[in-house]
Amino acid sequence: MNCLESIVKYLIYIANIVFLVCGILIIILGSLMMGNIGDFSSFEEAINLDTLPILIIILGCIIFVISFFGCCGAIRENSCCMTTYAVFMFILFCLQVALVVWVFVQRAEFLKTMGDLVNTAWNQNDSANNYPMDALQVSFKCCGKTSYADYINAGKSVPVSCCGSLDATSCSEDVYKTKPGCVDEFVDFWATNTNIIRYAGIAVAAIELAVFTIAFCLASSMRNSRRH
Repeated sequence: MNCLESIVKYLIYIANIVFLVCGILIIILGSLMMGNIGDFSSFEEAINLDTLPILIIILGCIIFVISFFGCCGAIRENSCCMTTYAVFMFILFCLQVALVVWVFVQRAEFLKTMGDLVNTAWNQNDSANNYPMDALQVSFKCCGKTSYADYINAGKSVPVSCCGSLDATSCSEDVYKTKPGCVDEFVDFWATNTNIIRYAGIAVAAIELAVFTIAFCLASSMRNSRRH
């Protein structure tokens, strides 16, 4: 292997170390999203909010595994491993692009659905459905659909979950009056995370395409070196 190929090999190795870290960060992002969502499965019309975070976690795991495979292939200078890694990287690139395109195309509709979900939780906020608004209000530190006044206008008392806990015996007026509405907070949460996904996804996809091209060329060079 000549000097240039050695440099490329170590560049691939370093790039995959970066991908390993990115995979871990993506897994953490998905886990944090799942942790902040809360449990809304108790009311019938709720959509499965775990779907997007689970897809993100799965993508992070795939990136982690493929990057680990790429590190081993580069260090061992195995053309078969490197070719397999290049193919996996191209598949990963396609999956990443598909996710980013979906987020760009469906983002507005997705955020609207998230807003509608809060309305559904409000309309079905009773003991039969295990009070889904409590999960929202504790997780997102909000109160009511648009504000605490929603409870007052509906002739209901403001629940203790508006103070950020289900263990309290009462919720002070000074606390819940400062809380924003759950529609805005919930939609903002998803808007922020979808922005991270689509813009970070573009950057990562571009890097993956570059790494795929380099890995494929390196694998070809390894095969030629073996023949000679």
